[in-house]
Amino acid sequence: MHWMRRRDLEGGKELGVWLLVDPDDGAVEAELYVESHEYRGGAFDVYTYTEATDWQHRGEFETAEAAFEDAVAYLEAHDSHVAGH
Repeated sequence: MHWMRRRDLEGGKELGVWLLVDPDDGAVEAELYVESHEYRGGAFDVYTYTEATDWQHRGEFETAEAAFEDAVAYLEAHDSHVAGH
C-alpha cells in the first residue's frame, strides 16, 4: 500500500487529496482531504474516509498551513509509503 496525491480537484475547493492505494489491484483503501471553506467564510478542514469508518472529521484549522501539518502528521503516523516523498 502507498499514499498517492490525487491531482484532480472537485469544484475547486479541495486543496489536498491523498489516496491509500493497493498496488496489486489499484483499489483505494482510504482517503485524506484538506478542504478550504474560505469561500463561505469558513476555515480549513481535514477529513478521512474509509469504507469501514465512513467520513471522519479530524479538525478545523484557521490556516491552510495548520491543516496541511495535520494531514502530513496523519500520513506519517501510518506505515504506508507516501508516493513522491
